[in-house]
Amino acid sequence: MKPGTTVVTLLVLLVVLGLPASAALTAVTSGPGTIVKADTVTLSGTGAVNGSITLWILGQNYFATKTIAPDKKGNYTFIIKPEETTRFSAGEYAFLIQDPGSDRSFEIGPLLWNDGSMRITDRGKVIANIGAISSFPVDISPVAAIILNASVRPDVDDIFTPYYFYVEEPAVHFNRVNDAGNLPDQTTGESLLITGTTNVGPEDQLQVSVRNATSGDLITSQTIPVVEGSNSNQWTYSLEEPGLPAGIYNVTVGEQKYTTQGSASAQLTVREYLIAGNSTFIPQPELPAGMTPYGVLLPLLISGAALAIIGIIMLVSLRK
Repeated sequence: MKPGTTVVTLLVLLVVLGLPASAALTAVTSGPGTIVKADTVTLSGTGAVNGSITLWILGQNYFATKTIAPDKKGNYTFIIKPEETTRFSAGEYAFLIQDPGSDRSFEIGPLLWNDGSMRITDRGKVIANIGAISSFPVDISPVAAIILNASVRPDVDDIFTPYYFYVEEPAVHFNRVNDAGNLPDQTTGESLLITGTTNVGPEDQLQVSVRNATSGDLITSQTIPVVEGSNSNQWTYSLEEPGLPAGIYNVTVGEQKYTTQGSASAQLTVREYLIAGNSTFIPQPELPAGMTPYGVLLPLLISGAALAIIGIIMLVSLRK
């Protein structure tokens, strides 16, 4: 048998038997296996040849389902928008993709009661009690296992494919800050450049605000993009010349559209740029190495005294 023949045969069997090829799922999140609150999450797959498919989302104090119809080729895409991921809690989340199987009918389904509890049903009959959604733990794997076990019951051909992600709070960090959280001092008239990192995805934006540290007055604000990085995503904030007036400022960067969490602040001091011609400051000549100001002044004083004595002698001579 030639290399690749087995793969083709398996794909043909998948189509003939009406089984999903969910291994082709592609997940677009902030990072591998990670979702950040306020992210847009995209789950795309192929091989959905049995009609509609359902996505179960389970996490701490959270449950939701979405059902979509794939295209004629069996391609499908679930999009979880920021309005939804903002309600996620930090911790493990299970994303279970349910294919109805060759009979093209879902047997396993959720049943939500008015008291907030959840049961699992097989063709409408309760077969498991998961409990209150509000008590779902941070480690969601045991809850997901109850649903996955239901799919192996006799006469059930629903197929569940689980994927697990960890949800994080948005986080923003500044580059080049000292232990006190201060940015390097700036001089008036200079352009301003501040950079940092974040776990927020590149499909989102960050809000930058610069406020007077004393009065709290807003000086300027700007929306900046998030740029995908190799290890962490990057952000850059810049102000062209003349930058900021002299003063002390608080610079805050964060995801503010969907959540007020995940912002960071740093203090920036801008000092006045002094021009010698417009100030009382007189530049001093640079002294040779090892010479003190007194070492220069003493010869000058001696020379001045000698000139004064010579002048007096000449004046007395002329009078005579």
